[in-house]
Amino acid sequence: MLKIAVAFFGIPRNSQICFPSIEQNVLAQLPAGSEVQCFYHLYKVDEVQNARSGEKGALTADNYQPFEAMTGTLTSTEGVLERWDFERVKSLGDTWADDYASLRNLIYQLNSLHTVTTMIEAFAPDFVVYVRPDNFFHTALPGYVFDHAQARRHHAYIPDWQWWGGLNDRFAVCGRDTYVAYGKRIERIFDFCKATGRKLHSERLLKYALQQADAKICTLPTQASRVRITGAFAEESFSPKRGMGKRENRYFHFFATLRTWFDRRR
Repeated sequence: MLKIAVAFFGIPRNSQICFPSIEQNVLAQLPAGSEVQCFYHLYKVDEVQNARSGEKGALTADNYQPFEAMTGTLTSTEGVLERWDFERVKSLGDTWADDYASLRNLIYQLNSLHTVTTMIEAFAPDFVVYVRPDNFFHTALPGYVFDHAQARRHHAYIPDWQWWGGLNDRFAVCGRDTYVAYGKRIERIFDFCKATGRKLHSERLLKYALQQADAKICTLPTQASRVRITGAFAEESFSPKRGMGKRENRYFHFFATLRTWFDRRR
């Protein structure tokens, strides 16, 4: 029987808006007859503040309700920055030039991913679907990505938009041999910075981690928008051309698209 884990991570803003779209376009698209288990690591906070996105508002308890029947944990952010040596991360540079606020939030997100991925490992899934709970899914996951689990154990399906010189890190479907590299990439931060000579960058870190795991990158046409604490939808560009960056990335994207084309016809 096909085993699929669904992993939620981060902070669940506006679940009353987002979760119905997740049920329709993610959970309902998983193959019938599969053994599906949902996991979560979420931060228990009373307020969301993000100067970069202009967010500030209370986070009500009902945002956590959809996850109560799943396997997981709610934690505070206490001790997270110390665990991952945030002072050393800061010494490498302020990537978004906002007094390290965005870097801090990235560490929180990557720690959440790491935690939920650790929970999943004992389940030994064939595929893992990683989902941020503050995403509203406009379109469905394609069913073919869950075919041929053995042949696709090295695959990682990534949204075909907003790569920003790396790979879109909003959601993904990963095979059994790639999901740990995806979910535990926080462990590769300093390797990434040393190998590339760059400051920590979310999308580029993801590309580096998956390349180090020899993942076969494929693309997903599925589109999703972030929903702010106010209920407003973030402006998103779903063009695969925007943020593609250097010629090297355009070639990388071409081969990922070609691999996807073959996958769909198997």
